[in-house]
Amino acid sequence: MVRVEWEGWADEAEFAALLEAGVRALIDHGGSLWLADCRRERVLSTASSARADAEWLPRAAGVGLKRFAVVLPESGLAAMNLKAREATLSTRLEVAYFATVEEALEWLGRP
Repeated sequence: MVRVEWEGWADEAEFAALLEAGVRALIDHGGSLWLADCRRERVLSTASSARADAEWLPRAAGVGLKRFAVVLPESGLAAMNLKAREATLSTRLEVAYFATVEEALEWLGRP
């Protein structure tokens, strides 16, 4: 399982590096689960989101990612932006949104 814990804002290069590291971890460890703890995430740029949908999503799904759990941001705008991408994500992955990390881990079948 890849687990990402946001600590605020990321520019496009930082976000791309994070996603690339996650894909590498999926490959190296045969992972199929991703937990994004976005409670402290700030709004991502439209370009970063579009690039993730166009490049990261197909790569991650292609190397075995099956389930993507998202702990929603405390920021209402950031949460709304994440939920708006649900249709794109769910075409390739099983995606669910949660209020807590514990709920997300339970859904992923992890302690």
